[in-house]
Amino acid sequence: MDGPALSPRELLILQQIEAELGSDQELERELRTMRTARAARLRRTLVARPWVVVAVISCCLAVSFGLLAMAVALDEPALLLAVVVSWAAVLVVLMMVAAHLHRRGRTR
Repeated sequence: MDGPALSPRELLILQQIEAELGSDQELERELRTMRTARAARLRRTLVARPWVVVAVISCCLAVSFGLLAMAVALDEPALLLAVVVSWAAVLVVLMMVAAHLHRRGRTR
């Protein structure tokens, strides 16, 4: 420690605080199961999202990968254009969701 030692009164107060914190079962559980901030934030975000958004993004990705496979197999320029459009749509949706989450996080 860099500063002067704690006085006996300060030590007593510190011990009382530690005893109260030690008896808090909810705090103990939170500390035991603590995750990194990024993982916890990602988990909360995914849990809070409606399943419709997840389903729509998943369907867009599945369709775009299907179109990409067909475009490569058939060597068709129109299919390649469809892949580009579908990826652009997915990126726009993801950017809109990210902007919404950013605004929502700022207001809380």
